[in-house]
Amino acid sequence: MLKMQNGSSRLAGLVLAFVLALLLASPLAAQSGKLDSSDEQESEQEATPSLDPRVAADLLEAYEMLEEDENESALEQLNRLMDRRGDSMKPFDKASVLQIRGQTHVNLENIDRALDDFAEALSLDALPTDQQNRLRFNMAQLYFINERYEDAIRLFEEWMAGDVEVTALAYFMLAASHYNLENYEAGLEPIRKAIEIAEKPEERYYGLANVLYSNLGYTEERTRLLEEMIEIWPENLGYWRQLASLYLEQGEEFKSFATLETAYINGLIDDGDDILLLAQYYSNFDNPHRGARLIEEEMEAGRVERSVDNLELLSQLWSQAREHGKAIPVLREAAEMSDEGELSFRLGQSLLADQRNEDAEEALESALEKGGLDDQQEAEAWMLLGNARFNQAEPGDREQREEAAEAFARATQYASTRRQASDWRNYIDAIDQTERRQAALEEEQSEMLAAEARQRLLTACRAQQLAGSELSEQCRTLLAEEQDNAGAEGQ
Repeated sequence: MLKMQNGSSRLAGLVLAFVLALLLASPLAAQSGKLDSSDEQESEQEATPSLDPRVAADLLEAYEMLEEDENESALEQLNRLMDRRGDSMKPFDKASVLQIRGQTHVNLENIDRALDDFAEALSLDALPTDQQNRLRFNMAQLYFINERYEDAIRLFEEWMAGDVEVTALAYFMLAASHYNLENYEAGLEPIRKAIEIAEKPEERYYGLANVLYSNLGYTEERTRLLEEMIEIWPENLGYWRQLASLYLEQGEEFKSFATLETAYINGLIDDGDDILLLAQYYSNFDNPHRGARLIEEEMEAGRVERSVDNLELLSQLWSQAREHGKAIPVLREAAEMSDEGELSFRLGQSLLADQRNEDAEEALESALEKGGLDDQQEAEAWMLLGNARFNQAEPGDREQREEAAEAFARATQYASTRRQASDWRNYIDAIDQTERRQAALEEEQSEMLAAEARQRLLTACRAQQLAGSELSEQCRTLLAEEQDNAGAEGQ
């Protein structure tokens, strides 16, 4: 609730000043009771209300007690006066006593009793016009302090209808009373007037206008107000945030970005969420590199937490800036911190695109092990794992290709990747068959070459034998084998 501070102390000063004026104007204070010989002065004296001397004497005594802060004693004095003379007092005297007793109740924090006395004094309509108006204003303030806002509004409006100079504070309290009753539209005119006539900008006046515009959904008016407020109070981060939010609400994304950036440059922003929002704005306006550097700097400074989500955003910004060498280590750190497999899956994608097949295989296996992927991601993860394994297979490395085929076999279980995975399995089978045929052909050729070489050696050995030359061990062995083979065939 919006309240006025120190209202009762200001009210006390006004009422006590009035008491003193009454006492000085009363016959009790007159020197001889003689009037000036001037007819004009005599007429003025007759037109000015004066207290009964007996009432004035009691009031003077009560006034002296109030001056000494003897409020309880003053109240007893005034109660006795009302008990003795209340019914017989003329209206002016009674209104004066009620007004002073009301202030005594204010001093004792008996606000409801004070208001009862002030209301009765006002109803007598016996005080001078300026005093009647002042009493209305004082009552309005007390109603406001006591959160009786409907009564406060009634008294403020009655007072403003008179020949008075309305202050900015009075307009503010009237607007605040409407606000506290949720009469937001009714509060606009007085708060605008308060801002207009104030000698210098009052932050609470602008703050109330801001709240009223917000509750009414007056976005354009509130935007203009906040633009003025950040000019007057540029150190208040809350106003910058609200203005940035309003620009965004109106589709003015660049203005929202510029507002936050200005606040950051001016050293106002140190909250991690605001910094992350600013970094995303840099990305939106084609400067992801600046956004990534901002997050890195603020992580080092400790203002942005090195959490999974924030590292993920940092990695995305580096990727958008085509700094894949910086993006991958950050994404790896985020993936290692995460209990879900999605970041490991994305890490595997990036590593595979970077032709880091072994690392990609490790990341994709981790993604599938952690889980948390949807069907489409799982299907793609098995496909990518098959690719990463296949890319590591050297010619003839059937074992590595078999591991790739196992991944592709898992991918065939998903409709989205079934055909592609089957094609890969068929391709691997074709490679295996080709290698087997090639191996068989090579083996056959090798056997033919070996047989031809043996025959040539055998012919040479026979020639040496016929020539009577000394045979080598190899020739003796070969000739013996040939003789054994011939004997076996003869049997």
